[in-house]
Amino acid sequence: MTSTDLEQAAREAAQTRPNKEVFAFEHGGKRYWLKRGRSTGSNLLHHAAWQLSGFSLLTPVKRQAPRATLQHESRKLRRLREKGIPVPQVHLVTDDFFVMEDTGQSFRSAIRKGILESSEQTYALLFRHLGLLHRSGEYHGGSQIRNFTYREGRVSLIDFEENFSETIPLETLQFRDLFLLLFSLAKDRHPLDYAAMTELYSDTSGNAWARERLRQFAGKAAPIEKIIAFPPLWRLLDKDTKALYRLIGELKKL
Repeated sequence: MTSTDLEQAAREAAQTRPNKEVFAFEHGGKRYWLKRGRSTGSNLLHHAAWQLSGFSLLTPVKRQAPRATLQHESRKLRRLREKGIPVPQVHLVTDDFFVMEDTGQSFRSAIRKGILESSEQTYALLFRHLGLLHRSGEYHGGSQIRNFTYREGRVSLIDFEENFSETIPLETLQFRDLFLLLFSLAKDRHPLDYAAMTELYSDTSGNAWARERLRQFAGKAAPIEKIIAFPPLWRLLDKDTKALYRLIGELKKL
């Protein structure tokens, strides 16, 4: 198979799915994923909340046009792979999309289907791989459980389209990654030993600040926790806000 053959197959697949940003297709007996570029960036309200609160978790995403987002992610995937980080191999990059290998299904799906157990050993894989990414001097940007994949015992990280200003400290972005992973697990109510996973992450990444920064966040968020817990308001809150309440409670115990 040549890159020309793959590009032709990818373009034909793209024509049949003009409105899909990410989708799988078959070629030469293998499964691939095609990803189009899309605009990214935080809105003015997000920027204002970040400026007023100073919360690193609200760090705004850099504004990028679709082609810039596509180039950023495909280049980052190749750079991470060169560093030995388990990410999909990029086979083809065009002005409109890039094509990468299939690395299996998301951890979220694998746990729901019973392919992976909902156990400490399973969750440890997530924090260990995030720690390895951070030890390499990188950040993820979208480190929710859905962006970790599993196939035949191999864990991979996907979805690196989010970019940030070069002025944002790496520690800030890595803390944001750690929080996003914890939040995604709290949102889906995965049983988790938060202290053990935080310690595993710290040991793997070399980021000794993890536990203290999480505890500091919980302290600063205490007023928000009290507001969320107000009974008349609780009944009106969405899943994300209730997950944040549960997470703050767990982080206070660290």
